[in-house]
Amino acid sequence: MYVIPESLLQILFVSMVFSVVLMALIQKLKTFTLIKKKWQIWILNLIFSFVLGVPFGMMFYHFNIEESIWVGVFSFIGASTIYDKLESYSPVSFSEVNGQTEKKEKESEKTL
Repeated sequence: MYVIPESLLQILFVSMVFSVVLMALIQKLKTFTLIKKKWQIWILNLIFSFVLGVPFGMMFYHFNIEESIWVGVFSFIGASTIYDKLESYSPVSFSEVNGQTEKKEKESEKTL
């Protein structure tokens, strides 16, 4: 029987946590008018995975630099995969959902 090392499980757990944060950040960055193509989102995802993922692992989980780099790698793979899967399965894009939510809030403010 093969046992997964505890350190790998810890890195994967931290990567999953950071992937959620990264996905939310990438989603907010998509609202900028300069970012319209998928390759631009991919590049931003790659950059932010390492620029924010390495310090995230080191600061909050006291990982060394090697473990923090793996957090960045797994976060990049996880965040992009999660985002693409959610986008392909969802009949409504995230930006449309956010826009409808904002419209409903404005309409409810007008009625008050």
